[in-house]
Order: sequence, then structure tokens, then C-alpha cells
Amino acid sequence: MKKIDYTSPKISKKAQELMDRDKRVLFGAHTRTREIPLVVDYAKGARVTDIEGKTYLDFGAGFAVVGTGHCHPDVIDAVNKQIKKLIHISGSDFYYEPQIELAEKLIKITPGKFNKRVYFGSSGAEAVEATLKIARHFTRRPRMISFIGAFHGRTFAGMTMSGSKKIQRARFSSLIPEVYHIPFPYCYRCIFDKTYPECTKKDFDGMPLPHCLSYLTDVVFERLIDPEDVSLILVEPIQGEGGYIVPPQEFLPALRKIADKYGIVLAFDEIQCGLGRTGKWFACDHVNTAPDIILIAKAIASGFPMSATVGKAELMDPEVNAMAWRPGAHGSTFGGNPVIAAAGVASLDIIENGLIENAAKVGDFLKQRMMEIMNRHKIIGEVRGMGLMIGIELVQDKGTKEPFPQCVTTNGKNIKEVITGECFKQGLILYGAGTSSLRISPPLVITQDDATEALRIIEEVITDVEKQFS
Repeated sequence: MKKIDYTSPKISKKAQELMDRDKRVLFGAHTRTREIPLVVDYAKGARVTDIEGKTYLDFGAGFAVVGTGHCHPDVIDAVNKQIKKLIHISGSDFYYEPQIELAEKLIKITPGKFNKRVYFGSSGAEAVEATLKIARHFTRRPRMISFIGAFHGRTFAGMTMSGSKKIQRARFSSLIPEVYHIPFPYCYRCIFDKTYPECTKKDFDGMPLPHCLSYLTDVVFERLIDPEDVSLILVEPIQGEGGYIVPPQEFLPALRKIADKYGIVLAFDEIQCGLGRTGKWFACDHVNTAPDIILIAKAIASGFPMSATVGKAELMDPEVNAMAWRPGAHGSTFGGNPVIAAAGVASLDIIENGLIENAAKVGDFLKQRMMEIMNRHKIIGEVRGMGLMIGIELVQDKGTKEPFPQCVTTNGKNIKEVITGECFKQGLILYGAGTSSLRISPPLVITQDDATEALRIIEEVITDVEKQFS
């Protein structure tokens, strides 16, 4: 057995100098992922190379951003062509084709056979901000529903709607008022101590409800708030930061029915799970449920900063419905930038040309093999996910599902950091998620050979960690 020392890998003088320069000038609220001393020189496809020439297999994709792989030649070509013609002019005031073309493509691929409109921003958090404003403006209602475990960004609106980690909200009050968080169906660790599908008994206008949604209809809407005061329900079809948690198949259709009954705007945050990652264009496509608004970012432009808020025309265009937000109610200086929009058009074309199918195929292989690894190891409690969005739940005891303590080493690391750090030493970039999970979210271009290599490293590390903690 290889004894793990849990120390960081050896750092070259050149890398240390760059890290020291970084520390002197950049802000100090970075996530602890930055404790991994990776100083990147260049990247291609699913591989990242550091300044010493060591190459790593990237199973994080910059938090699911580089869906088309690092530096895809078609994206580079589209950007090079556009950058010679027009770099910037305000897309909220003037007209240019890349923004229009990208909006047309998004309207075509997003769920729902109704008229749509698109708002472009520069980050996922901007899409969240826009969604709140759209829903509030249209409904004239003050209250909103979100979910425990959710992550919707770090602006005040995003932070208010999030329920992932207390550090993301600590010392920032007061937050936006009238936001109510309800349990997400994290069935492996059910907050109600129920078991799915036995918990799915109550009918809501003919629709079976998981217990956590019965809590919304029977408790929240009966004792806490009038549903006709609620403007918005915002939900991730698969929770990302919360642990790559896949809800039961009844969940999104039931939310759709609840929202329709009370005239509530239903928005799906597909910022991380959308654009082919789950083996379909969007995670909600797996259950044939269309939201009123869908939030898109991360993989939309292969690493260039962009988001899109795509919603029903009646919510977003006053010429369609007078209740929609009016000219001047919202905008973004850099939203729909022509260079980034060109990257977005190229990215969607690449994804459409085989990457969705690849995500489904390689994702199925990864999940099946990962479940076999789970059966051989006692510290893996559950493997869940769709396509190339797979969560691995870590436990001390499979029977009780007891998680590891938040600190398992003398230098303050948790079990996720131990495993991701050891994987990094073996050439694999892997991220944690939630309180006790690992996330697999590689570029959609990975091959089965790439997956096999990653699985070998993950099992070797888990074997060593498991023995040391026994």
C-alpha cells in the first residue's frame, strides 16, 4: 500500500514565482481548488499542459465550461474571422449578425414550441439576475421559490437564490427578501428520511408528487405563503454545486404543473447541465418538460464569457404582452458581444455535430464502470448522473451513509480534497461537489480511452485512501 502524505505536489521555482505573483495581486476569496498548484501553459481537447510540460487529463472542463474541448480549432477560426471585422459595439443599441444568429440557434434548440426571446449577458449570474427581474416585472408578485443545495451565482440575486454553502452567504445580509428555500429531492440523503419511490403517493391534479413537493403544496403554500404571491420558481434540473444530484423523473413535470396552476414563472437553471452535457441538449429534455425561462451559460461559447436567458416572448417582449419588461428595464454592455457570439455559434455547431451523442455514449460507459468501482469500495455510497455529468458520493459507512468529517487530515483537508489532490498528482484534474461528493464533468470530446484512463486513476487513489482511513 502506498502511504499518502496529503502534502501538495512539489512545485518548481518557476511555478512558485507565478503563484506568488498571483497571491500578491488577485483577490483572496478564491475557492480551495486553487490549493492545487497547477500553473497552466496551454490546453488542447481534453488535455491541459503546465509550464513544466506535464500534461493532465481534464475531467473538470473549467467547471463544465469547455464542452467542445480546450481551444477547438473551429471556435478559434470563428473568433479570428470576427475579430478582424468587429470587436465591439453595443448590441442593445445596434444590430449585427453574430448576436442574431446565436439567438436564432438558441431559440431552435431550447425546449418549448412557443415564441421566445433571448437576453445575452456575460455570466451565469447575470442570467439569474435577468430571470428574477423578468418574473417580478411580469407577474408583479414579490415572492420566489428556490431549493436547498442550489447554486445560482455569487451576485446578490444569485447568492439569495442559492442554498449550497453558508460561506457563500455569510456576512452579506441583508439579502433579497421574500425568497423561500425548499428541499431538493436529494434522495440519497432525504431531509425527510423518506425512501423514493415509496414517498411518491400524493396526487396533484392527477400528477404524482415526491414528498418534497408535497411539502411545497401542503406546507409552504398552505401555512407560509399564498402561491398567488409567488412570481418565480427557480430550479436546476440537475443540481451542480450541490453534488450532481439527479431528481426523480416526476419532479420537473410536477413543478411544471404546480407553476401552471398558480400562474408562477418556472425557470430552469441549465447553466451547468445544459448544452449536451447530459446526452441531450438540455437536462429537462430527458423528462420532456419545458420551462418558461431557461438559463444558459458556461459551455455556450467554449470558454468565452457569455450567458443567455431564453424565455417566452410574452415575458420578455412588450410588443407581445404589455406586462413584459419595457425598453430600458434591463441591458448589458458586453452582452451578445460579436466576437463571443461568433464563438457561441461555432460552439453550438460543434456540439450538434456529434458531441451530444458522444456525451451519452461515453457517459454511459463511465457511469457503468464507476458503479462497478463503487461495488468494490466501501467509501463510495452512490454513483449518479446523466451523460458526462456524474456525481460520486463519498461515505464512511455505506449502511448508515455517514459522511466523512469536514476535516480528515492534520493539515485541514476534507476527503474530497484528499482524493482530488492525489488524482492531480497522477495527472487527472477532478473537482469536488456538494458536502461529500466528487464530480465528473470532462469536455464532451473525451474518448472511451480517456474515460478508461481516468477510471484507473480514480480507483487507484480511492483504494489507497480507503485503506489508509480504514
